[in-house]
Amino acid sequence: MRLLLALVLPLAAVAAHAAHAGEVADACLADLDALPGFLLANDAGGRDIAAQRGQSLDEALERARARAREVVDDGACLDVLRGYLRAWRHGHLSIVALQPAGTAGDTPPPTRNDARAPRFRVLSPRTALLTLPTFGDRYAPLIEELIAAHRREIVARPNLIIDVRRNNGGSDSSYAPIVPIVAANVTRTPNAEFLATPDNIAASEAVCKLPEVAAAVCSKFMAPVIEAMKAAPSGSYVLPTGAPRIEVEVPHRVLASPRRVAVMIDRSCGSSCEEFVLVVRQSFKVKTFGRPTAGSLDYSNLRPHDLPAGKRRIFYATSRSLRLPSNPIDASGIGPDQLLPIPESEAAFAAEVETVRGVLEGRDPFR
Repeated sequence: MRLLLALVLPLAAVAAHAAHAGEVADACLADLDALPGFLLANDAGGRDIAAQRGQSLDEALERARARAREVVDDGACLDVLRGYLRAWRHGHLSIVALQPAGTAGDTPPPTRNDARAPRFRVLSPRTALLTLPTFGDRYAPLIEELIAAHRREIVARPNLIIDVRRNNGGSDSSYAPIVPIVAANVTRTPNAEFLATPDNIAASEAVCKLPEVAAAVCSKFMAPVIEAMKAAPSGSYVLPTGAPRIEVEVPHRVLASPRRVAVMIDRSCGSSCEEFVLVVRQSFKVKTFGRPTAGSLDYSNLRPHDLPAGKRRIFYATSRSLRLPSNPIDASGIGPDQLLPIPESEAAFAAEVETVRGVLEGRDPFR
């Protein structure tokens, strides 16, 4: 009898494991199969991308379905779904695992010691450095406070370096305090139009409730978007209520200093970071240094949507830029005015600041 029990128990465990793996694979397939139709109906770039890559998307789906049938855990499923989403777009389209109920909690506000907090440093009597690792809306107060605290030091020097390498984007409103410092002439910024669908309205109402979002800032931005979408036919693209097609900004005052502004960019500068670059490079004070940006801006304003299995959430784009189709960014990013080689180490990455300072101060760092 003991021998029989010893055999039965392992067999039962194997059967239970197989059943669990089957449930995981079934849930993964359900989420995967929900993606194409949802993106085509609700992602702001869905129709454009499907028209360009229809056959390759079908092939990517079949490959992903074959892989999804074999997954045995949720981590493997995430890898499959992320791989499939990359066939649609490399940026502004992501998927995350949902946290169990009651575990999210409130996200504490960032502090000055945060790795992504903005930083200011005087490099020399002629040059100051402003480092901005993120434009996340929760960091907006820190950016505003930093600019206010060091404004005199910034405007007392002829040169300013703004380092947005590795900036992961966030909210356009976060960089607003910086623009008046570098402005020198009229800037023109095409707006974005939103795809109006019932799911996008629901997602736009839900996004401001996420713990990582600054609710007050989010709600102020979302109100005219939701109003415009609710008034529009489903499937149409609309501007937020009251928004012009092109934002025209005339500086109230052009500062005598800084006279030269170098903006450092790289492949990690995406989304709102790229929007910042597009705005400030219109100033005749500004030159960009580094490498092309991420190319993740044509379709933006991410919103959450929970997938059928209840385990995963996608973030997808609900707006497309009015720069399209004549001036796309996603294909190649924003190229720098002066190209710098890819740094081979962290030391080389840090040394790029001194290279740019040498250009601003009239020294040839390459001689």
